[in-house]
Amino acid sequence: MPRNTTSTRGIVLVALLAAAGVLVAACTPPLPPDVLAAKAENQITCQNGSLAVSVPEDFAGSMDAIGQALAGVCPDQLVTEAVNQADAPLRLVDRAPSAEEIADFTKTACTTGDVIVVPAFAYAVALAYNVIGLEGLVLTPQAVAGILDGSVTSWEDPLIANANADYDLSGLPDITVLGVEHDQGSVEAMTTWLTAEDASAWPTGVVGTLPSAQAYPTQADALNDLIANEGAVSVMPAFSAIANGIAVASVPVQDTVVSPDDTQLLKVGSGATNLTVAENGSITASPAIGGVPVDGNFDLAASKVVLADGQKLLGWPIMGMAHLLICDSPTDPLPLSTAQYVLRLAGQGALETFGVTPLPEPIRLKTFTPLKVQVNLDDSSSPTGSADPGAAPSAGASSAPSAAAS
Repeated sequence: MPRNTTSTRGIVLVALLAAAGVLVAACTPPLPPDVLAAKAENQITCQNGSLAVSVPEDFAGSMDAIGQALAGVCPDQLVTEAVNQADAPLRLVDRAPSAEEIADFTKTACTTGDVIVVPAFAYAVALAYNVIGLEGLVLTPQAVAGILDGSVTSWEDPLIANANADYDLSGLPDITVLGVEHDQGSVEAMTTWLTAEDASAWPTGVVGTLPSAQAYPTQADALNDLIANEGAVSVMPAFSAIANGIAVASVPVQDTVVSPDDTQLLKVGSGATNLTVAENGSITASPAIGGVPVDGNFDLAASKVVLADGQKLLGWPIMGMAHLLICDSPTDPLPLSTAQYVLRLAGQGALETFGVTPLPEPIRLKTFTPLKVQVNLDDSSSPTGSADPGAAPSAGASSAPSAAAS
């Protein structure tokens, strides 16, 4: 029977177009984040050669997007993406790597260099569901917890129905939870959110796999069955669900209902992360949970987001944080150089085109230190994005103007 397809939307944030060619004179530090970024990205030192980059299955294509953008300014610096290639000296992971994962990377891919870890981008995580005609459902943390622990199996359950009075939820197939056999950053982010919102409803705590889920070897297998079976649900990156025409549930943030299909809401939500800095300068970021940015980790002006009068600073509350594991070897400048490009505005723009969310500017700027990107406050000198900012380009390397557009 026909079903109500009206969805409740939360705040709408309007993108503010940045003015080009900002002139800065007689500034006293600290400079605004966008000015610091521009000064650090005036030029890039190109390298020659091909680099293998390992990616998790969920983000296959993300480093291809980086490679295509990089080739526009450094045509001899090639990026070859491979899914889960253990010995690749640059590895993208879908969450902050554990000590064991860093040790494995050191052993398999970086025996002669130093390992650097930095956040790479954020990505919205959502509960995707296959019920035709029910787009726009609102699920509370308690409803999501019940679905994922297996205690809520009917769409007519009061935990779902009470928040969706305008929908006809009768006669639907039972809810089936689908997942994968290995840990996922998306599940970690979702269960971090559930634990923070209502630990009594989700006593399992933070986990990387769902015990109640029908587990598949790969995300592609789970996605295929999600598409094929009405009533099925799965925790996944929101961009993947949306790209495949699968509905994603909205959730409440304070007194506002928000949806993960608004890129401005995702930018705000990505600031709700906490950073940890290791002794060697590496930086890890927790899942961004709650939708309210942490002080110092989000800059409204730099985000190009404008709030309406009286509008609260609220974003999507479930954001995973992908990270890079980088082998910084004196004999191979490609991993560090490519990682520097990923964190440039041009690289972040390429990732946004792929479908994920760029890092908030204050966090992106913090990665400049472990990535050895020089920020020179002297206008008479042009900074560089080379692995050794103070050195002349090595043999086989060349300098080229940056494509650092946001």
